[in-house]
Amino acid sequence: MIRRPRETRLDRMTSEIGQFLAPLVIFPWGPLAMNYLGVPIVVAMVAVHDEDYELACQKLKDSGFHEITPDRTISPEILATLPDPEQAIEEVGREYRRLDRSTRTFEYPIKHHLAGSLQLTLAPNSFANIPIPDVIVDIKQNNDSTKGFDIYGNICHPLEEALVESFVKCVIDDQNDENAEFSGWGDRLSTWVATMCAYLEVNNDILDSCSDERAVEWFSVTYGRIHEEKFGPLDRRVSKRLGSGREMPVDMRGNPLSN
Repeated sequence: MIRRPRETRLDRMTSEIGQFLAPLVIFPWGPLAMNYLGVPIVVAMVAVHDEDYELACQKLKDSGFHEITPDRTISPEILATLPDPEQAIEEVGREYRRLDRSTRTFEYPIKHHLAGSLQLTLAPNSFANIPIPDVIVDIKQNNDSTKGFDIYGNICHPLEEALVESFVKCVIDDQNDENAEFSGWGDRLSTWVATMCAYLEVNNDILDSCSDERAVEWFSVTYGRIHEEKFGPLDRRVSKRLGSGREMPVDMRGNPLSN
C-alpha cells in the first residue's frame, strides 16, 4: 500500500466526534490521527485534557454511546490448538490491561451509520502524552494552524512530530510499568511508530527538538540514527503482488524508486 496525501479538511468521522464532544477540545490519536496524515489505517481514538475526561465520557453517553469492555478474547479455533487455553486468555488480558484501565471504549449509538462496525476509544492526555503547547490550552473556535497541529474549531490534529513523540513516550511508560512484563499494547504503539516512519516523512531527526532524552534515545535505537547505523535505512519498497518478486515503481511514501 502507498500513502495518501495529507488531508486538508476533516473527515466525516472526526468531524462527528468533535460535534459529539463540543465544546471540549479533542485530539485525534492513534490510527485516526495517522490516517489524517496519509497512513491508510483507521481506528477511532481521541484524547482530551485530563480535566475534561469525565465530562467527555458523560457527553458520549448522553449522545447514545454505550460504554463497553474491549473484547480481548481468543477465537475458539486458536484456543483449541493451545496447550493451556486459560493461561493464554489471562496473558492476552494482561497485555492490554494498562490500556483498558487507562481509557474507555464506547459503541456507537444504535442508529448511527458506524454502529456495529467501529468503536470509539477515549483517553486522557496523561495517558496519550500528546505534547500540547500552551496556545492550545485556551483554544477558541477558529481555523488557524498552530505549529505541530492543524486546528479545526475544537479539533486539534497532531502532526508528525507531536504524534511520534506521543507514541514513543507511551511505549516508555508501558515499558516502565512493572505489571506489563510483555505488553501487546506496547508492541502496537511501536508498530504505529514504524508505520509512520514507513509511510510519512518521518526521518531519523524527527525528535531532535524533543526535550525528553528517554524518548530521543528510544527512537534513535529503535528506528532512528543508531538503528540505521546498524541495519541501514528502512526498506520502503512495495511489492506489486505478494510473492511476485516485482516491485512498484514508487515506495510506500509515493516517492519514485532510484534505479
